[in-house]
Amino acid sequence: MSVKYLVSGGEGALGKTVISMLLERGEKVRILMSELSDTRIYRNNPNIEICYGISTDKDSMREFFELEDPRSAILFHTDEYVSLSDSTNLTMRRVNVMGAENIVDMCLKRKIGRLVYLSSAYALNPEVKGEDITIHFDRNKVEGEYAKSKAEAAAYVMEKVALNRLNAVMVLPTFIIGPGYSQDYEINKVLNSYLENGTTPLKGGGRAFVDVRDVASAMIALAEKGDPGAGYIVSGDYKTSGEFFQDVNDIKGIDAPVKTASNLIMSKSLAKLIDFYYKVTHKEDPRTAYTLFRENPDARFENNSTGILPESSISFKDSLKDTIHGAQHGGVQAASAAVQNTTEKKASTISAMEARLKQQSSVTKQASSVSVTPAQAPSPAKPAFTRPAAAAAQAAAGSKAAEGAEAKPAEPVKSIIPQMPPAKPVTPPDNPFEFKPQTSGEDGEKSE
Repeated sequence: MSVKYLVSGGEGALGKTVISMLLERGEKVRILMSELSDTRIYRNNPNIEICYGISTDKDSMREFFELEDPRSAILFHTDEYVSLSDSTNLTMRRVNVMGAENIVDMCLKRKIGRLVYLSSAYALNPEVKGEDITIHFDRNKVEGEYAKSKAEAAAYVMEKVALNRLNAVMVLPTFIIGPGYSQDYEINKVLNSYLENGTTPLKGGGRAFVDVRDVASAMIALAEKGDPGAGYIVSGDYKTSGEFFQDVNDIKGIDAPVKTASNLIMSKSLAKLIDFYYKVTHKEDPRTAYTLFRENPDARFENNSTGILPESSISFKDSLKDTIHGAQHGGVQAASAAVQNTTEKKASTISAMEARLKQQSSVTKQASSVSVTPAQAPSPAKPAFTRPAAAAAQAAAGSKAAEGAEAKPAEPVKSIIPQMPPAKPVTPPDNPFEFKPQTSGEDGEKSE
């Protein structure tokens, strides 16, 4: 299948929306997805090709980047990990920084025609104003681990644009809401804390919001109209905490004013006492539940893409209504999306693949001291991405045959997720991407 459009992050809400819009235009799309992703919504579609791999591992993306005409191809990098927690998140850094850098490097190596990269308005250096705002990123100038990770990745993109003539354009959205996000996405956690748990929101603070469908439309438009090396801000309405939850009340038919928590909750001098109170009462801490409105409370952004990007056709209330519906019905409401996974599964996917590669490397080293007779030697085979269960079965059968024992059916394997005892030395499988897990467990969850 001749492919022009490539999309990474096909299991996420934004990736699914981009793919849906491309399919509506009759385009052929190649999608990069992890081996643990649910691909049911894409099956039996002749215009879709799925390649298994993850952005944090370049070798796993080789098939994804094999194209007949790479110079005319356009890659939408929608894969990201969002967390507004103050704690360090290594998975977020791997996905947002290392994953983006790997995508950029592969685009240069394979001479991809254009990269449309999903950055963030919060990654922009707030000290830079005017025309330069779209090209200046400094992780030391922004607040929050998420913004820092996106700023570092965006700076890398701009460096390659300047030094290596990478044809890349960036979309810089404010906080994305809308249908299709998992329960662990920040906006859904906020809504569930308010509607389901009754947690009192904080007073003050706010955010600028934009609908996921507007961001998808912007990315597709920038694929053709965006200037190389430029970044385009995509922003919607700015809502204070009080305005946001009043809109939630209106949508849900709650005829009551929004009650806010006391300012004492934010007092640094009482922080330990407040932490102790919520710990012993087993109540949800508003400071944690509503971090979304504490980060960058005064950050307002104006679109710099007039005449380039399509005008938004989705009002904030309509977007919030769809978001609430998704949050209360499993977060699965993206256009054409039937299944959505949580953010933990993204971490499980990355950890599983990295653990598998490390295990394969260890097995290869051990094999250097093993004598193999010509009859036992495996015949050359082209590397191929094999499903975990099939790989485990083939590895088990091959190991038994090498020992001269009668081959027995391999025990069923349900997952490649880590948390397993140390692996025992085994004879290396025929295929460098195949391995033999030592135990099995339940599938983890994943997200956007």
